[in-house]
Amino acid sequence: MTYAQLLETLQTCTGYTLLCGNADATLIAATDGRHPDAFLGEVVSMIYVWCALSDIHAEVERAAVVNALGPLRRRYMAGEGGAADFRRLSRIIEAIDAAFDAAVQSGQRQ
Repeated sequence: MTYAQLLETLQTCTGYTLLCGNADATLIAATDGRHPDAFLGEVVSMIYVWCALSDIHAEVERAAVVNALGPLRRRYMAGEGGAADFRRLSRIIEAIDAAFDAAVQSGQRQ
């Protein structure tokens, strides 16, 4: 699954508005701090940066994506940030697992 496909899947699975147009525009908005939802913008940019991707069509792996969100998760577990965003982060991580499980079941590369 590519980074762009992951963002589309996460938006569909969670109902959260991760995308601001297409994946490329979303990444630009997120990295420039202009994503309409600061928390989701941080998630979008964190996955891209921590997975060391070079473009939105690069393949992503489950472990790398979940690990990329580790610093954000630790921050919320330490009591920084609101409970609502911690719940959204948990839902996003669940959706990541579901997306990769579905990809494996359909025979796509993980």
